[in-house]
Amino acid sequence: MKKYLTSVIGAICLAVIGYAVVKVYRTNRIVNDDRTMILLVYNPSDLARHPGVVPAYASVLQEEGVAFRKIETSVLISLPPARVRTNNPVIIFPDSAAQELPSEMRNWVREYLAQGGNIAVIYDAGIRTVDGAFLDVPVFDEATGVNYMLYRKYRGDAYQTGSLEFRGAAESEFFQVPAGKLANPEFVSGYAYGTLKYPFARNEILNPADSGRIYADMVGEAGQKYPALVIRRAGKGTSLYANIPLGYLKSYSDDLLLRVVMRTFLFRVIGLPHLMSTPGGRAGLVINWHVDANPDWKFICDAEQAGILRPGLAYSIHITAGDFRDKPGDGLGFDAGGKGRPNVEQLMKYGDIGCHGGWAHNWFAANLNNGSFGKREAHTYILKNREVLENITGYRIDSYSAPTGVHPQPMLTRVLEKEGFIAYYYTGDTGSAPNRTFASGKEISDRVIAFPIMPYYKNASLYEMSVANVSQANVRKWLLGVADYVEKNRAVRLIYSHFRDVQPYQDAFQVFLDRLESDQKKKTLLIKPMSYFAKFMLRRLKTDYSFRRCDRTLRVELENPEGLEGITVAVPRSGFRKPEQNDLEIQADDDYYYLTILDNKHEKVLVVDAV
Repeated sequence: MKKYLTSVIGAICLAVIGYAVVKVYRTNRIVNDDRTMILLVYNPSDLARHPGVVPAYASVLQEEGVAFRKIETSVLISLPPARVRTNNPVIIFPDSAAQELPSEMRNWVREYLAQGGNIAVIYDAGIRTVDGAFLDVPVFDEATGVNYMLYRKYRGDAYQTGSLEFRGAAESEFFQVPAGKLANPEFVSGYAYGTLKYPFARNEILNPADSGRIYADMVGEAGQKYPALVIRRAGKGTSLYANIPLGYLKSYSDDLLLRVVMRTFLFRVIGLPHLMSTPGGRAGLVINWHVDANPDWKFICDAEQAGILRPGLAYSIHITAGDFRDKPGDGLGFDAGGKGRPNVEQLMKYGDIGCHGGWAHNWFAANLNNGSFGKREAHTYILKNREVLENITGYRIDSYSAPTGVHPQPMLTRVLEKEGFIAYYYTGDTGSAPNRTFASGKEISDRVIAFPIMPYYKNASLYEMSVANVSQANVRKWLLGVADYVEKNRAVRLIYSHFRDVQPYQDAFQVFLDRLESDQKKKTLLIKPMSYFAKFMLRRLKTDYSFRRCDRTLRVELENPEGLEGITVAVPRSGFRKPEQNDLEIQADDDYYYLTILDNKHEKVLVVDAV
């Protein structure tokens, strides 16, 4: 797919700006702007009914370093398609927010694609008239090669729920879906749930001989299959069709599919320049250990003796600090301020200490879960937990994990935000990257980063895998697969467990840690605490940047009030030479050059020659 699309970048005048300049343009100024960005289309009436969807797309695009503008449908069709194509190589028509489109959009998009533009059509975009009536055929059937509006044929059964199945391992890998998110063997699954169910539209391929490539299908309750992810040539451009409400899912704590579909289409297929989301453009892995109660004293010593705790690997180690576990006075707590203190001091050598809930592991989780604790109580006991740990560590505790995964949104994250926490382990958005998560259709916080767990099918911790009788060979395969995944995709992910969980899988885990140490020495992977990656992410989001191509050079301008060290720009190899600048670290793969700033100046100009 990438080979026949490499000409896309060469045909455009590159100029990317940072996310801070996202705005709605209501005039023809958009065609006079020499900066390149994608367009995120919305209809105001659709947006009013589904207010969380466009912000969900915007959040993911910002985090992935993609420059974009939001634009109303009425403004878009008033602009010449050929001129829009010059600076806007991709247009996204999102689910829920672009259902009602004017009839003129069909011809407008046909011309835009003929000029080499590219479109992403998600779920229900273009299925209604501007008056809200269902169309007989959707606006984008010709562009996508799929008729995804069969209301006249099926009426109330035009939309159903089913499972998302990739057509093979190569297809799921292309779309960057972690192997641990797949089951039986290529269905998308979720932690604790197994195979997941999603809304989808019953649809039909218009011309099997010109269907492009179908990567995945939605499988209905009766086993019937409908194309779910389709990429095809359209005019001189490319279309993506996704038969799943990606933005809606993101806005309700399921980030992964929107993120990987956008990354795949924008970076792997189209080849857009962008700002990397990881420090130095490298892969990252957070290993999050949860320490619950005083039985863990023994297992901490065992982990150190067995070499599970290694000085070169900086873990996130989260502790419940109180002197009881299930109820006051039971004497089962970790007792960090008393008998457990030597263990905290021992663990400090191996990473970053964080809070695991509030004071008493099972007691705190149970009271949150049954509603006995609200914001006031959560605040009180989290601070009590943190104070004890800070008195031992001597530094500010800024990361958190929920005991037994009980993390009521948005209340608990708001407590963390108020007290200056910047990162937390999260059982929502499973398998995805650190992100500013959404819940109930709204962003929770732009200052506290959620770190979703990376699952193995229904399981996340080694204990859960042991209960499920997962073999040591399969655990080893999963652990090494996680390392492969983050390195191949230059992504950050989190895995978690307890020291007491390791024993059944000690050999597999030792092999895994050996691999991590080796790759970290090779500088292909970073093993760091979640606060390390959260601080980078929050700083990187403050970067303004632009790409401008003039006189056969690509001029890259960057500015960040907190400094640019470690910020990485991804420049497509198609059309550009490898830069030669002593103040950069330069990495490369088949598709991109990765240019990393080595100093911490607030402003920087990079120049890349065209081929």
